Amino acid sequence: MRQLLLILGALLFFSAPTIAKSNDDTMLTTTFLVVMPKAKSAEVTKTLKKQAGVKKVETNLKDQTVIVTFSAEENTVSNLLKQFKQMGVTAAAM
Repeated sequence: MRQLLLILGALLFFSAPTIAKSNDDTMLTTTFLVVMPKAKSAEVTKTLKKQAGVKKVETNLKDQTVIVTFSAEENTVSNLLKQFKQMGVTAAAM
């Protein structure tokens, strides 16, 4: 667990969200490193898709990542991290 936290911290320090232009809206694609059981995967996907501006959610249980594409004008990485916390999922933005 300690190694995972060190890796999450290092990734957080050395990386930033990817920005891509899409029509009039600025879309962000952010990868979150997560610690969650397989049973939480569907709940995470469903909850995140309901958030304002979220266009796409991809969950990879093998790599323990969740990739979220969302409108920067309607949502923030900070807000999405709060959603993970409310679901009981440990997450860090890469």
